[in-house]
Amino acid sequence: MRLAARFAVIYLMLASAALAEVGGYVTEIEKWRENFDADVRTGGWLALVGRSKIDQGSWTLGSDPGSAVVLPSKAPARIGVLSRRGRVFRFEPAKGVETTIGGKAVSGSVELHTEHGSDRLCIGDLSIAVRAVGDDYYALVSDAKNPAIGKFKGTTWFPIVPTYHVPARFVPYRRPRTVHVPLTHVDSRESMRSTGDIVFRLAGKTYRLKTFTDEDELFVMFQDATNGKRSYGGGRFVYAPKPEHGVTVLDFNKAFNPYCSLNAYVMCPIPPPENRLPVQVAAGETFFAP
Repeated sequence: MRLAARFAVIYLMLASAALAEVGGYVTEIEKWRENFDADVRTGGWLALVGRSKIDQGSWTLGSDPGSAVVLPSKAPARIGVLSRRGRVFRFEPAKGVETTIGGKAVSGSVELHTEHGSDRLCIGDLSIAVRAVGDDYYALVSDAKNPAIGKFKGTTWFPIVPTYHVPARFVPYRRPRTVHVPLTHVDSRESMRSTGDIVFRLAGKTYRLKTFTDEDELFVMFQDATNGKRSYGGGRFVYAPKPEHGVTVLDFNKAFNPYCSLNAYVMCPIPPPENRLPVQVAAGETFFAP
């Protein structure tokens, strides 16, 4: 075989391998996006229909407009009283109203636990959970049959561009930091743990973003030049794998809008000022205002 022909064969082999690698990556992102939409439908983000800050004292619950925590019209006029003493919460059902916690009927005054995934007070399609947000507590009301769930048609995305899958160097702080992050729609702040920044190159320039720890991953909130035009004005989120030997990967094709962009009752952290990129990141989720 002539030398030129050999080079041609090698080139074709390398090109085919590169195309196969890109094709595999695109398939992976498409699958990830399918799973993301499934989580939006089933994760409770679209089911939330009410949010009330609960201070010390007693709070009546019900659809009666005079209730301290007003529930949707499908709820009884009054379902009971929620009381707070310090960090302890109790619920006393109204006479003749059937409520359950964990499938068990509530017959008298009971304590409501506030840990993530703990007690939910249920009545028909509605459920109420009391959860801590920073130093504050909120009663979060969900409707399992909220019409918004059925109306969700899926997320819209920028085209998948492999060059937005970028390696990043993790730069740890000398000591972990606790950051009090402001939230959308409320005055409360969430305490989030940050252990370092990630440094990466995009469009020929080097950028740095603050990260937050979320179990075994790095959670990154950022804003860029597409915000308010082609992407959500409040910025977007993306996760990066736990660094190994100081290196991780930042994949902007998996960047997504905060869930408060779907539902105003959801409270979302706001990207820190230092995480504003002066470049357009035309990757990940887009946004079209309703």
